[in-house]
Amino acid sequence: MNPYRGWLTLREIDAAAGLAKGHAFRRFKQLAALREEGVDYRVLDHRLATSEIATLRTQGRIHGNSINVVLLAPDFATALLASLRDAPPQHQ
Repeated sequence: MNPYRGWLTLREIDAAAGLAKGHAFRRFKQLAALREEGVDYRVLDHRLATSEIATLRTQGRIHGNSINVVLLAPDFATALLASLRDAPPQHQ
């Protein structure tokens, strides 16, 4: 059983928004303080969640160089994606 069925990775959110790597992560960092870890999102630590991260990597759901992985609950993922779509383009 997959306890994170329906949860999205930051890579998946970047792809859904049509944005380059890192946009979802930066927005996540802005919004995370307003959310509850363990409920709205989960950080998979590479030392503790080796098999879960390996599965996500095999499924192509995370970037190949990801170490720790952030998973977003469906409601938070939807809100983050909407905020990315509504935001003006960022220049770096």
